[in-house]
Formats: sequence, C-alpha cells, structure tokens
Amino acid sequence: MGIVADQMRVNYFLFVYFYELERLLNSDYNSLIEIKFQSEEANTDEFTKKFLQNYIRQNNNIKKSKVDFIKTITNDLSETIEVAILHDFSITNVYIPDELSNEHKADIYKRKSAVYTNPDLLLEITFNGAVFYEPIEIKSTKGNSIPGSSIQQVLPYEWVIFIKRSKEKIEVSTGHYINSLTEKLPFPDRSPRPQVAFETLVDWNKNNRFVENNSLILHKNEVLDQQKIQLLTDWQDYLANEWLEIIKNKHKAKSEKWFNNALRKFAVKFLEYSKELKEEELNDLISSLKRLTD
Repeated sequence: MGIVADQMRVNYFLFVYFYELERLLNSDYNSLIEIKFQSEEANTDEFTKKFLQNYIRQNNNIKKSKVDFIKTITNDLSETIEVAILHDFSITNVYIPDELSNEHKADIYKRKSAVYTNPDLLLEITFNGAVFYEPIEIKSTKGNSIPGSSIQQVLPYEWVIFIKRSKEKIEVSTGHYINSLTEKLPFPDRSPRPQVAFETLVDWNKNNRFVENNSLILHKNEVLDQQKIQLLTDWQDYLANEWLEIIKNKHKAKSEKWFNNALRKFAVKFLEYSKELKEEELNDLISSLKRLTD
C-alpha cells in the first residue's frame, strides 16, 4: 500500500474516530464538567488539552464502533469503504505542545504552507508498522462564534474539537476546521482571524455527516469549500468587497461594526479628492494602486 493510499486510510479512520469521540464526549457529562476552563494561569486552555490528551489515550481506536461503512458523496460521485479495514489503526500517543520533539515539529512544518505554530494536540497514529501524525485544534466558547486562528495559521482540513459550555450543559462537536468557518472576517487589529462558530460546525455535521443503515455518510460540498478557501487565500479582496458593500448601503444597520463610519468618512474624502483629478491623473492613480497591491 503506497504512502498516499495509507494517508487516505488515516483520513477515513479519523472520520469515524472523531464521529465516535464526539458521541462519547457528549454522553460523558461528568468528565467534561471537571475541566477547568478558567484559571489564574496565563494558559487557561491547558486543562482542556490535558483532559483531551488523557481521554483520547483511553479511547484510542474504533473497534467498538457500530458503523460498518463510510460513504463519501461529492457532487454525483460516491465511494464506499468497509470500516472493518480500519480496525487496526490505533492512536498510540497524544502530545501537548510542551511535549513536541523536533521530529514532530518537522512533520507538522512540511505539511504547512502557512506560518508554523504548535498544534493544541498532536495524535500519533500507527497502522501496520507505519506511524502518522495528525495535528488537532481545540476551540472553546461560552456562546457560539469566536475569532478563529490567525489567517496565516489556518489549515482548512485540520481536525478541530469544538467545545461549547454553559451553566446548564457542555456540548462537543468535531470535524474539519473549514466546516466551522462562518465566512465572516472581522476587521483585524493585527492579523485577520476568520470567525468560527460551534453551531456552524454542528449544522454542517447534521446535514453532511450522519449514520444511515450502519453507514457513516459524508457529503462534501466542493463549492462551499472553495468559497471558504477563497476567503483564506485572498482575504484582502474579501474585506475590500465587504467594505464596498458598506459604502454602497444607503442605510445604517441596527448593529454596526465600529469602523463603518471611518470607512464612510474615508470614502467621502477619497471621492471628493478623485473628483478634482483629471482623467489622466485618475487613471495614473488607479494604475499606481494596482501596482502597490500585493
């Protein structure tokens, strides 16, 4: 079996594994409630990482899964594989950032065109003597949507464990990072952080990842994926289009972002300035701005 084929099997294993992990965690309220989400320490998510590290170590395979098949549907094409061939996959270790070796970091770095950062967790997966590493992102919220990772750090198909907590209950949803993206990009104070939301991931899972006749059905929406990847790869154009819509709107929204008035004031100044320019000067300005655009 080639490296690419083995990696595909790892991906299928993880689809089933995270589906089962989500179900297990959501039924294990007593364990979840013990997580300390707030601390006087600087790194307040350390308790969550250590809890999940131990939990995954104790629940490290899919041999007890009642799912018999995985069926992926992309457009009109479908593929079905038998889950039994994935039973020999096992998560042999789970690392938190402080435990990452240079070998671990090198493996993570080679899969990233984005800026390197330590993952929240790193899974070590073994099968037939081969070892695979899979970085995991952890998100936690008291409400729904939160700023996600810095845009230079986002890997669309990285696995995410999303935890939503309230006084009444704690819920968990798992999936690919891209499926938690809301397609909203708040104006950044530093590096842009595309918004992610617990309910967005939950809704995606309800509509695209479910069990039917003992098969785990996975619907892939390539159009939506490309829209979200476009947001990640050309975020400046995305923001520019959003700002243009703010300028074109003749009415204020009930709840506006703090910078909308600044955009309007800038637009007025720019339009008044451009009106004074001769056609040749205006064309030169447009050419100059295009040349300066990265």
